[in-house]
Amino acid sequence: RAARTSRTAMVMAASAPRTHVGVTSPGRVSLTRRGVRATSVLGSCHGSSGASRGAIQVSLRTNNEHHERTKHVVRSSDDTGGNYSTFKANEVSHDHGRNEAVIQPSPVDPGCPFDWWKDAVVYQIFPDRFALDPNGPALAGAKLDAWGSAPQIRSFQGGSLRGITANLDYIQSLGVNTLYLTPVFLSTANHRYHPSDFMKVDPLLGGEDAMRELVDACHARGMRFILDGVFNHTGRGHWAFTSLLDAQEQSPYVDWFLPKEFPVRAYDVARHDVNYECWWDLPDLPKLNFRNEGVREHVLEVAAYWVKEFGIDGWRLDYPIEIYPKFWREFRDVVRKENKAAVTIGELFGVRPDDVGEDGHFDSLMNYAFGTCAVGFVGGGVALRQDDAIGGDYQITPVDADGFRKNYGDVCFAYQSKHKPGPSSNPGGRNNLGTGSAHPAMLMNLFDSHDTARALWMLRGDASALKLLTLMQQCVPGPPMMYQGTEVGQTGALGLEGSGRDPHNRQAFPWHSRDSWNQDILNHTKKMGVLRNGSLALRRGGLRWRDVFERQSEKDDTELLVNDPKLIVWERFFDRPGDGPNALCVFHADTTDGTETLFVETGFGPEVAVKTLFASNDETIIVGKTTDSRGRVAVKMGAQSGLVVGPA
Repeated sequence: RAARTSRTAMVMAASAPRTHVGVTSPGRVSLTRRGVRATSVLGSCHGSSGASRGAIQVSLRTNNEHHERTKHVVRSSDDTGGNYSTFKANEVSHDHGRNEAVIQPSPVDPGCPFDWWKDAVVYQIFPDRFALDPNGPALAGAKLDAWGSAPQIRSFQGGSLRGITANLDYIQSLGVNTLYLTPVFLSTANHRYHPSDFMKVDPLLGGEDAMRELVDACHARGMRFILDGVFNHTGRGHWAFTSLLDAQEQSPYVDWFLPKEFPVRAYDVARHDVNYECWWDLPDLPKLNFRNEGVREHVLEVAAYWVKEFGIDGWRLDYPIEIYPKFWREFRDVVRKENKAAVTIGELFGVRPDDVGEDGHFDSLMNYAFGTCAVGFVGGGVALRQDDAIGGDYQITPVDADGFRKNYGDVCFAYQSKHKPGPSSNPGGRNNLGTGSAHPAMLMNLFDSHDTARALWMLRGDASALKLLTLMQQCVPGPPMMYQGTEVGQTGALGLEGSGRDPHNRQAFPWHSRDSWNQDILNHTKKMGVLRNGSLALRRGGLRWRDVFERQSEKDDTELLVNDPKLIVWERFFDRPGDGPNALCVFHADTTDGTETLFVETGFGPEVAVKTLFASNDETIIVGKTTDSRGRVAVKMGAQSGLVVGPA
């Protein structure tokens, strides 16, 4: 859970992610055989004996009903499983003094195998809803909904991998250099979190050939490719589970799952009457038993297979907290054996420095904590929608500038304080893998995804607030991630007044209605890509807050410290002269008024020529061409504007 906050998790029961019905598909019997059983002895439930269970109160919401129940998330605490970290306010809270670095620099390091990840600009794609195959449906005769029709829980619209390949020019025009795809496994669900076979590409997406073409095309362009993996459960159509349904106690795979009694019933059974362990009590998502050696070896085989056979550059791992941490370290080792530059990214909410880095279980995580802070700041002046926006692990509350500095500063301190840079294998360099936690520059920053309402929906359609939000995302350490369609102003299939959740946040990308694209947001997004890719400081520099002053008059240079609740300034800096030029980032979230002339500390030094790297509008300008004798630059800020300044 996020630090300092106790929450009730909210999930949509009727429209929740991964709730789609599966059907039986042909089983694979040529894979790992360890851990299969020929008797009816049940495997123990991971976490049941010798493990702790954390009870989380969950509010299950549908459009017309409200239920309460207790959900148990297993966190293994035995000597083989390890622990996931949890943090309290006093463990992560830190008041940063003036000019104190919130984040230390993370300069380019050739000795770090996946140093590239810190420079990634990530675009998340939901394959069924991004683009059709230009040569026609990937699978002839398939029943598909019309492209752009109202998204449904279970139906498909026919997006394909070749459709993505055909639009790589467009994707790169956004400044993107890394694709992150939700799962492509053979599945009975349009989001493919109901895998029937972890080793097959769904034919509806074009199959294995289309997958290789896409990854190869990305690599030919200098792009990287991250694949989503969901391994804490399968779909009901998975070959091992169909064996269990057919053979019951006599199935060789009986211990791969967690039946409570026999016969196991997977269809025509009420949700809370299911007699086997399943993910969030959803019958179509039977949980895998990771106490079983065969399950572990099979998933490790899958981890290596996609890196070796398709050349993917890393895994995003779905809700990994339900599998004990030691396994994920083994998973990472297997991935690195195939490609030492590949990354693993955990979908972990809250602040979890002990779970990432060389001493943790993952290389990176989905840093929703950034979204919590940044959306809360840019949305402070617009009535943020929260009623149906996101799950309980990602909450957004309006904050002013002091609130942002405090909250985001605590997030950064949690990771930075536990990160210890180590010596590089490159003579004279620094291996920023180090020890302890991951450097904050390794965390993937996002504010929405296929699992949340869209940011523009949360901001009630305020495009200026969204543009300021994306600018802030480019100006903090860590790869920025954008969900497909955000760049053209998609708000969700039901618009601003309807529900923002799944399935409505998963509408088709509007190739079919280009006149609906918000060109202002699109042009801004392209500028953000140029800004991020063109500034080493924004990708690798440290971060420290900077003060702002105002003068009583042109004749009286007496300065007063400005404490504007809508104004935040930070510097991205290097501590070694040869690492690169610094950058100053200024954000003004007031929705109606601009500022008078302000004098902003830069850290550049006195009488240094400066230039504008980015300005939101004509009212946002640098006044003068150099810093003054105190190293400050004079600026004016328009309403809902941002400014990035660098040495000329």
